[in-house]
Amino acid sequence: MNADLPKVVNDRAAPTLDWRVMLPVFLSVSLFAAGATAVLPILPFYLREMGGTPLVFGIVIATEALTQFVAGPLVGQLSDRMGRKKILLATQAAAFTSFLLLAIAEVVVPVVLARILFGFTGGTFTAAAAYAADHSSPANRRQAIGVLNAAVGLGGIAGAGLSGYLSGISLTVPIYAAMGFSATSFVVTAAWIKGSHAPSDVFDEKVKSRDASDTSSFRSIVRSPLIRVLVIVLLCYFFAYGMYGSQIANYLQATFTSDGSSFGPRELGYVMAADGGINIIVQLFLLRWLGRHFTERLLIVLICGIVAVGYITVGFATTLPVVVFAILCVSVGDALARPTFISALSVHAPRERQGIVLGTAQSLLAATEAVSPLLAGFLIGQALYGVWTGAIIAFVAIAATIAWTKLPLTDPEAEGHANE
Repeated sequence: MNADLPKVVNDRAAPTLDWRVMLPVFLSVSLFAAGATAVLPILPFYLREMGGTPLVFGIVIATEALTQFVAGPLVGQLSDRMGRKKILLATQAAAFTSFLLLAIAEVVVPVVLARILFGFTGGTFTAAAAYAADHSSPANRRQAIGVLNAAVGLGGIAGAGLSGYLSGISLTVPIYAAMGFSATSFVVTAAWIKGSHAPSDVFDEKVKSRDASDTSSFRSIVRSPLIRVLVIVLLCYFFAYGMYGSQIANYLQATFTSDGSSFGPRELGYVMAADGGINIIVQLFLLRWLGRHFTERLLIVLICGIVAVGYITVGFATTLPVVVFAILCVSVGDALARPTFISALSVHAPRERQGIVLGTAQSLLAATEAVSPLLAGFLIGQALYGVWTGAIIAFVAIAATIAWTKLPLTDPEAEGHANE
């Protein structure tokens, strides 16, 4: 019997997570995120040294996202069939290899290949989220996903902060640090996370039976009208965030100076480290409180409002405090958004299909990330900063409007708390 398979959980049990189960995956995800965020602050400047433009950077990010789009449902389905641990090990090995290729790159093409390979590692969070879903009930699902997002935040602090410091030595040194984080993550997963055996025959037959009547992973995720609405809102929200996140470094470098210095890899590294700290605070303290008092509908609208304030502010920022406030708003909103959307989808997915549903959601997100950096890169490259900001705000407004008008007043998690 596979120890990594979904367990029968009493949905009305007290919403307390088992940290003996969650701590290993928390550490694994933290280390993986540290490696990923150690590379991100230097990547646009690394490409610029090779002659890359903001549009080239957008193409690199879009190519990575396209890989995630293709790989997401496959990785999720494999985690359902083979167990979460095997998929985590495979994606972490791919991350290490991609960092190695990136470190030895001297022209743009190997960088593209490295990021294509890294695109397959998007399945890391999918498998980890499915693992968290396996070991939680609908009543504490958002908390379980929030723990993983806090792990991402902790890794972001370590990786991005270290990258900001090491980039002063060389833009290549943070990449070697990422390799170290990735290798350690692999060791933690191999040594500590349980569940290395193949799925049981009973579970495999349930999956095969469902697969026979549901041959399309995309059809499985949009079968429910509620999930269809959630997917549309999710796509609009993350398209906006993709336009922002992929080009904020290039935008600030072109428009903002502080003490006579332009925005560079050190500053971006420190911003990402602060973002990781905000992520942890939100996941550990704010998210659970909001979950008690807000339905998913109200919480999603609140999230859209918070990030909209940040997007509007960054478009007019001329001083450092204003830039910090704008980034703070976006960071808080995004820290709330990811566990909220993932939890909402997970609660409505069959327990034995968590991997493929979450993997397909990741794939849909990757589709937005494949297009949004290209559009954003073109607008920033043409110095159309107002259009860039306006487009971001428009997509967030669409997400908030659909959520407010189409999502129900109550949700399963709220009902779970009421029944306790």
